[in-house]
Formats: sequence, structure tokens, C-alpha cells
Amino acid sequence: MDSDEEVLYQTELLQLFSEEDEVRLFFERLDEELNKVNQFYKTKESEFLERGEILNKQLQILLDLKQIVGDRQRRRKSNAGGLLHRSSASFSSTNSNSFSGADHFSSLIISKYYENKILI
Repeated sequence: MDSDEEVLYQTELLQLFSEEDEVRLFFERLDEELNKVNQFYKTKESEFLERGEILNKQLQILLDLKQIVGDRQRRRKSNAGGLLHRSSASFSSTNSNSFSGADHFSSLIISKYYENKILI
């Protein structure tokens, strides 16, 4: 049975009752209520699964950002020795390049969020 297929319950009476119409009406209404409950939980389940997908996407974005930040920190540490031997003019140009890199980093974060249509 497909998960998209809607299941409706209908009780079959196997025994004849003296108030047959009333009993039949009772079970019809009981079936209607059971179907309402099932539909409610089916809706809640799909909402829950959708929220889980959103959370997984957010987690993946955070893991990607952690990787980017870690890579940047490793590059900075490996370049730290070279910066000590450069002249002050060279250092200031490196500093301005890192600022534009930070802007680029911020734009990557924003584009990643919009790409996944996720707002935190």
C-alpha cells in the first residue's frame, strides 16, 4: 500500500440488532471519527518529516561552514610564519585581501542559506 494512498475505515456489522439503524449510524459516525484521527496523525507525520528534512539541511550547512572555518584557520596558521618576514606594506595589502575574503565568506554563507531556502 502506498503512503500517499488514503485508507478509510468502514465497520461491517456481522450481527443483526433490534435497533439496526441506530447501531449502523453509531458505527458510521465512529468510522468517521477514526478517519479524522488517522488524517490528523498523517498530517502531523508529514509535517514532522518535513521539519526533519529542514533540520538535516541546516545541520549540513553548519557542518560545511565548520569545514570552511577550519580550513581558513589552518591556512592562516600555515601563513603566519611568512607574515612575520614581510614588510609593513606587504602586510597591509594582505590585511585588505583578508577583509575581502571575509566578505566573500559572508556572501557564501548567505547564498547557501538562500539556495536551500532555509531561514534560521
